[in-house]
Amino acid sequence: MVYQIEILDKNRNFVAPVQVLAPINSSQDTIYFTQRLSNWGQLKFRVGTKDPLFDAVGDCLEPHKYHVRLKRYGSVIWQGVIVKNPERNRRYVEVVAYGYLFLLNKILIRHDASVTAGDGLDNYRTFNTGTMATAIQTLLTEAIADAGSGPVTAITTGTIENPNFPANYTRADNTALTGAWTFGTDMTLQYDYRSAFYVINSMAMYPACDFELTKDLVFNFKQFIGNKQPTLSFTYGEFGNVLDYNLPRDGDRMANSLVGVAADFGNQILHIEENDNVSQGIYGKIQDVAAYIDVKNKNALRSRLTEELRLISVPDSELQLTLNDRAYPLGQIGIGDIVRVKINDHVVDFDQQRRIVGINVNVSNNGSDKIKLFTNKPKEGI
Repeated sequence: MVYQIEILDKNRNFVAPVQVLAPINSSQDTIYFTQRLSNWGQLKFRVGTKDPLFDAVGDCLEPHKYHVRLKRYGSVIWQGVIVKNPERNRRYVEVVAYGYLFLLNKILIRHDASVTAGDGLDNYRTFNTGTMATAIQTLLTEAIADAGSGPVTAITTGTIENPNFPANYTRADNTALTGAWTFGTDMTLQYDYRSAFYVINSMAMYPACDFELTKDLVFNFKQFIGNKQPTLSFTYGEFGNVLDYNLPRDGDRMANSLVGVAADFGNQILHIEENDNVSQGIYGKIQDVAAYIDVKNKNALRSRLTEELRLISVPDSELQLTLNDRAYPLGQIGIGDIVRVKINDHVVDFDQQRRIVGINVNVSNNGSDKIKLFTNKPKEGI
């Protein structure tokens, strides 16, 4: 058996194997799972009601009470918590599970203590000292402690890198703010009632860092996760390894002149305009506004605009690839990897380095899998 699903209890102890899988779609696929960069993936399957596990252990598919892991040729490739049973009928029970990063979205961050009664400081968590690496480590340590029990308490720290300030950061006197990221008067972040995942994800956006929770529950926060493999090519055409492609265009959300709006600690309105001059030369000026509640200074505002503008200044930022049986297998390609994509098909002439930010896998009832990659343009400097 190529793929095997195992049900676990909330402490990740083995409960029972799934032996009877019902199709999840008209293509007779029985398993669907995903992986995402700096986010949790998903697993979906249906357990036939005649599966022996129900007689052996009873109802063991209840959300949050039970967990699941997926093996491929005996090795664990995915694990997470059951979050939904969208369908429970006489034929099957449908199971949707999320990767364990999802649980960090269910733990709220701790707040600062009030200095004087009614000052409102206990409504916020302010980061104004120390490095970003220290802040990430503290958030993770507190989340593990506050979880009390379950998989989050088993998370360990791998590599937590401290990024440098982006190139366009300035101090209050307009001199360059450079070097290793250190919170202070020129770079402060504040959050209200937010989850640990929200804050970690938000912080990662400013210096464009990546983070992950591995299948061994090791948390990493790095400036780059993945492998740079520019000689590894995905090609559409005769003898290529791409079965199909989709290069959608979305001009509705497109902007190449983005005005960011936020408020500092004194509730003074901050605003900055960022422009993509190359895009404007091709498409004309397309404006939009982005508002951020957690941003408290212009450096942070500039970072958020720069990252958002990178993904919306062209109409075709995402490229999806459906691979054929000549493609590189899972394990040789992974989340975060930079690869080359070549498509020469009528009006589509495409040859670029792309970064894999998502992987979807559909597994058929005979164990064969169909892989779809989601890619975007790599950020500058990697």
